Amino acid sequence: MAPLSMPEPSLEPSTEPAGEPPPPPPSVVTTNEVAAPVSQAGVDAGAGAVEVLSATREPAASLEEGRFAFLARAGEVLASSLDEPTVLRQLAELVVPGLADWCAVDVVTPSHQVVRRAAAHREPSLVPSVYAIAERWASQEDGSQGVAHVLRTGEARLIPEVTEQAFLEAARGNAALEETWRLGYCSVMVVPLAARGRVLGCLSLMSGTAGRFGEADLELARELARRAALSWDNALLYGEARQAQARTARLQAVTAALSRAATEDAVAQVLAREVWEASGATRVAVLALEEDGLVRPLRVLGYSEDALAAFHRPASGAARKGIQDLRREAGWFGSLEEFIARYPEDAELARRQGPGARAVVPLGTETRVRGLLLLAWPEPRVFPPAERAFLEALAHQCAQAQERAALYEALRERTERLRQALVTGDMGTWRLDLVRGKELRDAALNHMLGLTAVDSAMPVGDLLGHLHPEDRPHVEAAFHRHQREAPGFFELEFRVVRRDGGVRWMHSVGQSFAGPDGKVTELTGAMADITRRKEAEERLQLLLDASRVLALRLDDVEAALPEVACLVVDHVATGCLVDLAMPDGTLRRATAAHRVAGHDTRLKDALGGTDRGPAHPALQCFRSGEVCFLSRLDFKLCDAVSTSAAHRALVDSLSPTSVLSVPLRARGRTLGVITLFTAEPQRTLVAADVTMAEELALRVSVALENARLYHDTQSAVRLRDEFLSVASHELKTPLTSLILQHNLIGRALETGGTQGAVTGRLDTAQRQVQRLTALVDNLLDVSRLSLGKLSLERAEVDLAQLTRDAVERLEEVFARARCTLTLELPRTLTGQWDALRLDQVLVNLLTNAAKYGAGHPVSVRAGVSASDEVWLEVRDEGIGIEADALPRLFGRFERAVSERHYGGMGLGLYISRQIVEALGGRIDVDSQPGQGATFTLRLPRNMAFSAGGP
Repeated sequence: MAPLSMPEPSLEPSTEPAGEPPPPPPSVVTTNEVAAPVSQAGVDAGAGAVEVLSATREPAASLEEGRFAFLARAGEVLASSLDEPTVLRQLAELVVPGLADWCAVDVVTPSHQVVRRAAAHREPSLVPSVYAIAERWASQEDGSQGVAHVLRTGEARLIPEVTEQAFLEAARGNAALEETWRLGYCSVMVVPLAARGRVLGCLSLMSGTAGRFGEADLELARELARRAALSWDNALLYGEARQAQARTARLQAVTAALSRAATEDAVAQVLAREVWEASGATRVAVLALEEDGLVRPLRVLGYSEDALAAFHRPASGAARKGIQDLRREAGWFGSLEEFIARYPEDAELARRQGPGARAVVPLGTETRVRGLLLLAWPEPRVFPPAERAFLEALAHQCAQAQERAALYEALRERTERLRQALVTGDMGTWRLDLVRGKELRDAALNHMLGLTAVDSAMPVGDLLGHLHPEDRPHVEAAFHRHQREAPGFFELEFRVVRRDGGVRWMHSVGQSFAGPDGKVTELTGAMADITRRKEAEERLQLLLDASRVLALRLDDVEAALPEVACLVVDHVATGCLVDLAMPDGTLRRATAAHRVAGHDTRLKDALGGTDRGPAHPALQCFRSGEVCFLSRLDFKLCDAVSTSAAHRALVDSLSPTSVLSVPLRARGRTLGVITLFTAEPQRTLVAADVTMAEELALRVSVALENARLYHDTQSAVRLRDEFLSVASHELKTPLTSLILQHNLIGRALETGGTQGAVTGRLDTAQRQVQRLTALVDNLLDVSRLSLGKLSLERAEVDLAQLTRDAVERLEEVFARARCTLTLELPRTLTGQWDALRLDQVLVNLLTNAAKYGAGHPVSVRAGVSASDEVWLEVRDEGIGIEADALPRLFGRFERAVSERHYGGMGLGLYISRQIVEALGGRIDVDSQPGQGATFTLRLPRNMAFSAGGP
């Protein structure tokens, strides 16, 4: 029954037949002493309404004119202010008491709640009751009766008369309805306040006189509501414009404040303060998102201790997912319930923080999300689009400021690291201002030059005075050339002489710049101390060169030691001494070298001297087997180093500043000592030189030991070959006698006609003796080959006939192997060869074919190539040869198959290749497992072909 904010009875407009319009109630013509302050325009408009309605007995034309005058005055009143509360208050004051006994203006909030914003009553003391009814019985916008219906449909409602009986039946003890009746509820009009196609609220007009309102009053109320809605909408637009202007001004102020914030914490402080002031939030937190997904509080206002602890704890899986969601878009939660429904895993913590609205806005730029902005209000609320856009813009500005702060911090950190690197990393910068004639050097560069470590401005060319005399000409020429040429980059390496006399290597990189006239006006660059790199390169080069020299003289390493000593002097030290151990346990000076020619001669003249004292580093190193390193030589020790005046004079003339002696050790024995020393102006030896010297000593020791082993091996090989030669000759004598005896026995058996088992056993014995003879011959050939004593007797030989003879002798061998033999030979095939050695090769190839091709056919072919080269091919179809065995097949004692199954010593093919190569030819093999093997022999016909052949 109440117009807006209370349960409404189902009272519909009266359906009685329309008669004469009811007379206006007497109350409308009485004056209303309103206690509440009203504007003068509102009083005038209200008085006009009284006059209009008091003139109802006048003709209709006069009544219509009065209504127009009232609406005109009302329009002026409503248009007099752009303040929303003022417009609504003036609207209520316009209609009471002129049009109604009391009225209410209800507004639809963004959260779709209905709120009473203005009210008026002819009795001012009852105005609080009008507000109280709305507060106790709030209505929703989507209701189905009364005010809710008007708000939802935008259609006005008129109830001309509400009888007391109908009202009491609808109220049924409802206190709100009873209160409404006491205020006066006999006639009701509810009209919507609509503008730009949307219902902003409604105006409820009530009268205590039954039948007070009719259709004419409803039309008047509609027109008044339309004009009021336009004024109200203008006020809303004006308010939004002012809010937008205020937000813009605040954004400008925030931008200015953020531009002064150079750190991440300062940015967070600005954001928290501005959001706190602008949004009305009671809790604000600015959090940074780390790369691992964790959050780090930057600024927190209003949150409890447990909330602060929660910020520092690692997020759970669900919380991490929520953070990932909030990275993409902001979260707006009008109440605690909305937040819990979205993130139930944080329900307990959220409840401890209290009810109310919450917002989570990502601090994101175009490339990444840097953090989150958390806001909380103590009561539920709705976030208008303008407020959301403002907070998101504020967060975006903060994220950009954080990005700038991060870049600034990274730049500051890198600048500091660069400065530290320049100071501690032996690097400095320089700039030549050719216009002003100034040479600017930073503190690091001056420190590298041995000068005071401060920035300096010197005349152009001052740096050239610090160059090493040998390097100054080419550096100065390059310096002047880059001043004349077109701008570009340049790079130089040179030496400088420090103020303390030390020599340092420098690597300078720079660039030249031109002025408006195209001429070079400035050169700038950086300079790095590369002395350690150069020294390391010298050490490495020394080791490489020494290894090369030692490798070339494997048979006589001692002869290479003078060259090694010279390499040491050229790359690292001022002088070098090499001593080798003698069988009696003393040291013998093997070689010496010095950079200065005069000292080099004196050292070489003193090679045979033995007047070194017990404190000599080389003797100490030899006795202990450990490195002896004197980085700073104490001249008081020089007396103990020498045992003669001549040796002491030599030491004094050399004036060593540092000495390093390293033992030459191999297999637990000390083979000698290598000693390095330096003198002014060369630098002293350092720890890196010790490592290099130990590596050099190791290589020399290995070379000496390898040379000794090589000589021992050569001696052993000679002894072995001599033994094989002697043993072969000694074995040949009994074997020859045994063969003779076998032949005599065979003849005796033939003469006596005795056959049977004895003959078979005699054949077996003869074959074994022949095999033993072949093995002895092979051993003898191997010894001859090793000693280089294999002799060849060249003569005219027919290879075709030689092959036929060999095949004929081996017929029994092929028969036992069940091999059918096919020959494809020309009638003659002559050349200058050794018949016996070539026969030995043929026998080896044919017996191999019978042995490994047993049970399969064997073919022998021969011919002459287009280049007049003789070739002979022996092919079997036996077991074949594995691919990995082919490269080593012709090696000494090498076999491609198991000795257990096929026997042999692995010498036949080795001897065959040596014989063929001695004849100027070659022997090749082609084979695959299971498909047999093909050996091809290629020989030149004469020596002239051999000299020019492959």
